[in-house]
Amino acid sequence: MKFQSPFVLTHNVAIRPLIVEPASQAVSNDTIFNIDLQNTNTFNPLIMAVQIASFSFRPRVEDGLHQLGEFNRRFPDHPNLLILIFANTSADDLQPILPWFEALWPKATVIGAQCGSILNSGPLIEGEVLVQCLHFERTTLRSQVLPWQSDLETLGERLYRPLIQDDTRLALTFFSDPTPNCDDLFHWVNQHHPNVTIAGGRMTDQVGGWVFAQGLVHPNHCLVVTFDNPTLIVQSQAFSQWHQIGRTWTVTRAQGSKLFELDNRPVQMLYDTYLNDNQPLNPADYRNFPLMHTDGEQRRLCVPIDHLSGGGFQLSEPVKNGDKVRFAYSHPSISREALSKGAQQLSDVRPELLLAFNCQARVSSDHGGPDLELTPLRQLAPLGGAYCAGELHHENGRTQLLQHHLTVLALAEDPAQQRPLLTYQSNALTPLFHLIQESVKDLDQVNRDLEAEVKIKTRELFRKYETDAITGLANRVGLLQCLRDADPWPIAQVCSLKVNNLRQINNLYGYAIGDQLLGDLSQAIQNHLPELLPTTALVFRGSPNEFLIVAPDACANQTFFRGMAQLTERLQDQSDVFSAERVRNVLPILLTAGTAHRDELPPNMTPGPEDLLIKASEARRHAYHHQLPIARALDMPGNDKHKRDGLIWLGRVRTALANDEIEPFIQPLFDARGDVPHVEALIRIRQDGRIYSPKDFLDLVKPTQLYPRLSMRMIDETFRLLKDLNIGFTLNFTARDLGNTELIERLKNWLRSGIEAERVTLEIVESDGLRDFQRFAITLMELRRLGCKLAIDDFGSAYSNLERVLHLKPDWIKLDGSLIRNLDESEVSRILVKRVVQLCQDLNIRTVAEHVHSNDILSVVKQMEVDYFQGFHLAEPMAVADFCANRPQRQEMFA
Repeated sequence: MKFQSPFVLTHNVAIRPLIVEPASQAVSNDTIFNIDLQNTNTFNPLIMAVQIASFSFRPRVEDGLHQLGEFNRRFPDHPNLLILIFANTSADDLQPILPWFEALWPKATVIGAQCGSILNSGPLIEGEVLVQCLHFERTTLRSQVLPWQSDLETLGERLYRPLIQDDTRLALTFFSDPTPNCDDLFHWVNQHHPNVTIAGGRMTDQVGGWVFAQGLVHPNHCLVVTFDNPTLIVQSQAFSQWHQIGRTWTVTRAQGSKLFELDNRPVQMLYDTYLNDNQPLNPADYRNFPLMHTDGEQRRLCVPIDHLSGGGFQLSEPVKNGDKVRFAYSHPSISREALSKGAQQLSDVRPELLLAFNCQARVSSDHGGPDLELTPLRQLAPLGGAYCAGELHHENGRTQLLQHHLTVLALAEDPAQQRPLLTYQSNALTPLFHLIQESVKDLDQVNRDLEAEVKIKTRELFRKYETDAITGLANRVGLLQCLRDADPWPIAQVCSLKVNNLRQINNLYGYAIGDQLLGDLSQAIQNHLPELLPTTALVFRGSPNEFLIVAPDACANQTFFRGMAQLTERLQDQSDVFSAERVRNVLPILLTAGTAHRDELPPNMTPGPEDLLIKASEARRHAYHHQLPIARALDMPGNDKHKRDGLIWLGRVRTALANDEIEPFIQPLFDARGDVPHVEALIRIRQDGRIYSPKDFLDLVKPTQLYPRLSMRMIDETFRLLKDLNIGFTLNFTARDLGNTELIERLKNWLRSGIEAERVTLEIVESDGLRDFQRFAITLMELRRLGCKLAIDDFGSAYSNLERVLHLKPDWIKLDGSLIRNLDESEVSRILVKRVVQLCQDLNIRTVAEHVHSNDILSVVKQMEVDYFQGFHLAEPMAVADFCANRPQRQEMFA
């Protein structure tokens, strides 16, 4: 067939069709009907297997049918003829004319779609219809149209499966639904026919746009036309208009399409800093550098269209907090140069026809007009297509819906004679833009390399953190992670196996022997388990002298218990366990075990990952106290309700830690004038509108791993709330707290943070802390060197060794509440308290009378010249905010 003429591409908007017309003919603004079929001598006539022609008209013109008939005579009906109809009017306006297409070309494939205005060599023209005719010699065309549905994967299979065959090379697809991510629509094709190219686009981003197929108008449908020809050459390219530059920013303050802050910085200030050396930009300059929001592979351009008070912008698209954005820029020279290079690449396949699907946003961009932008493609082959609200691009077996791109499809049945292409002269700024792009890519790669290295190092640290160096086993941290994950290997039961005399072995034979013993014991446990249990079990190292063995539900509860009992018995005979002769001759290994199953946890609570370990530890302690080798949590005597309540409280404490519900209350200490120079910080949990005191939960928490976290949080919150108040305060410390290195370091950091350390008093609240005072004397000495003070609680009751108490040289001593409580009735108590107060006065140690519950008690301790007074009769513990709002004064009681 003779090629009629090379056609010139014209513009449109919002799936606005690209019109083709003769290069030598300009269309007047007054043109009502124009058929672009005239011969020209721009190029030598070529024999073409694929032809394209177009015409546009206004549907209500009286002679429209006559002109349509004229076009029919020039392009007679044929099965290999594809007629594309694009219109920017409603379907009702086209009803009189659309049926004539089917009547005049019954064998052809006639399809169409609603679109925006048509750009016909200059101004936008409303109310026109554009018709593009594509004629093939050996390509079979088939079409399918279906209603849009939310299940895109199912819709895609229903659309493409009946059409696509082994010789299908192209599936032209049009739809209008605004769904942002349409990947699932193409899943079936990409998976079963990855070599089939999908092209076309979203015709409009408004719901309800219509398509025309099979002689009918279909609102909100998806339309597909397949091209079947085993020798059809199909090649596609995509060109981006907007280029991202600079670092990624996080939206930190936005409301709908109003953007105020990126990375907590005012967005206008950010623009001025990066684009104009901290000077305000012209309004147009802000719009020239929009923000590109990337969500996976979906991109949205957010253009600043107006200023907002407070340094914000009104954007063209909504954003939300947490979105990632980058600056974007566009320049005509870059786009034209990219198209020129793309045309050079496409020329290698010698296309007979090009179909271009261009982003509607490019209509208003400064690219020198549609003819100038698309000149390289127009020189290559006849050009048709449309403007889209989203452009489909197929590459490497995958189809994507792009934004702000131009996609070009090259087609040929018989490769055409290669045409000479004009050489594009690069703009002087183009190399600079490329340099900036490549520099940003280099920086991005450096950042990615650093992130990858950090991830590797982090994984290595986590492996070390979760692995015991002595045995090579995962430690308690690793086990807790397994319990949290729960899948794919859910842990149902745990055995806690403890070496009771490891400390004695370390003291007698040294840590090297103890470590070797633990290593051999670990290996022996792993060797015995396959024989003792019918399912796979995992071994972890818990505390320094504890092993934790876990198994799934596939191992019956009784079977697991029996296996653990046999394991404990075998390990007691260390001669069969340890490899080194020296280790075999150490003290006998004393083992105790306890097991727990998740079914033994209370049914009315959601257990945390530690609860199963706690139950197993309770069973082991029960076995140890009753001189048993092993015990089950199920068989432990006691009040089941009490146990359930205990586990529920552990869950509450865990929730309180996670939700920042730990709050220090303070109870005032009054001096002899009734003023409050000092307060005592007391832990509380504020949860579900209630306040819980330590008597509800502290004894339950102390044996668990929650207690150190609770103590740490209490220290942080107390210092945070009281550091700026002009008042002294006391923190209660147990012996376990003093042995917690991390907690002591946290306290030291607070004392070095600038607070007056002499305002801080550490109160030892457990008798064990003084019985083992030599162990903690150095720690207390270091803390007191930083300026804090020391107080001893409950003096006069549990401490029989006065010498040890005095050796610590406390600043304060709190008289035991049991002595104070009975002062008004017990002569012995009065004598004892009076002697203690006199002793403290001689040693320059201040005294505190706690549990002052009446005026009579207050009167007695005042006469004894006690320094400070505390009790519910004077003031109950209260929130810090309440104390600051109404600071208690009791001068009238001390007058």
